[in-house]
Amino acid sequence: MTARDLLLGALAAATLVTASTLPACGGGDKKPTSPTPSGDKKPAGGGDPATPTPTGGGDSPKTPAAGGAVGERAALIREAADQLDKAGRALASGQKSVAEYLFSSAELVLGPEALGSLAPMFREGAPPRIGGATVKFDPNEGPQPKVFGSSEAEDEKDKVPPPKVEGSLTGVVQIDGKPLVGAYGLVTLEPAGGKWKARTPKHVVMEQRGREFSPHLIAISTGSTVSFPNFDNVFHNVFSTSPTGAFDLGLYKSGEAREYVFPKEGIVRLGCNLHANMSAYIAIVAAPAYVVTDDSGHYAFKHLEPGKYKMKVWSERSKAPVAQDVTIKQGKNQVDVGVSADAPTGPQPDKFGGKRG
Repeated sequence: MTARDLLLGALAAATLVTASTLPACGGGDKKPTSPTPSGDKKPAGGGDPATPTPTGGGDSPKTPAAGGAVGERAALIREAADQLDKAGRALASGQKSVAEYLFSSAELVLGPEALGSLAPMFREGAPPRIGGATVKFDPNEGPQPKVFGSSEAEDEKDKVPPPKVEGSLTGVVQIDGKPLVGAYGLVTLEPAGGKWKARTPKHVVMEQRGREFSPHLIAISTGSTVSFPNFDNVFHNVFSTSPTGAFDLGLYKSGEAREYVFPKEGIVRLGCNLHANMSAYIAIVAAPAYVVTDDSGHYAFKHLEPGKYKMKVWSERSKAPVAQDVTIKQGKNQVDVGVSADAPTGPQPDKFGGKRG
């Protein structure tokens, strides 16, 4: 059976979907614009994937259809068929990212259940898809900070008392003997004895606003949940191919969010499959003490119990963290640490591993 036959079969199945499973028609939502996934060419056989806009979730057909609700639903099905046809041609020409985007657009119209048999064809080679219903959030919430993550700030919020005897630790993360400028890093401390109480998982936000992720870097304890709300009037497709946490949140519009739980320690680099310039990092930390640097490499811990620790330091320009032993004495302590600048530069590949930019 050819891809075309499968597409036609899915369309035939979609016509049997009940009215309750199809998106409502005639709503007043403003349509978000959806660009071609960065770095991909237009699908073979004509047509621009940026032209047809997914109309699920309350959007009306482009051309009013005769016949009331029946006619409107027929128009939606025809639009989905057009998206599927283009998706099949893009897939046949090897343009996986464009093909999956167009297929996802059709899913927004007909619903994922109607096209479930075709999904593996378009998503093979991509990270695991996180589906299900999106969650709502307050669209009037203010923007997130540029970076976020401090165990001491978390303790202060939770009213955890500091040590009775304490020392502070400050320093600068450096590359080639110079402060890390225009980028961010992470410093963690683990007691040398290797035993400590695990931190309580939290719920934090990584927003999409102004076609950027914010914060650019967040540090969270293992098991924490991150919400990814879309504040933009365009679709986004958040994904990661990092071994620590590989996932694909799919398409969702302004006013909606999806969430992901990060149970494993490590660094996750985020991307948007529709906007190659969007990039951010999530550091999942098992250590009891951690803090992100500012954009000149400076870090600070104010409340540490004196003793021996293993310090791990990472920057977004580094492939992996460096580690060294430190001793915290009562009072002020200072340690500057050098890291490597060996991380790849430029836009990261798309979710299928295709080159962009």
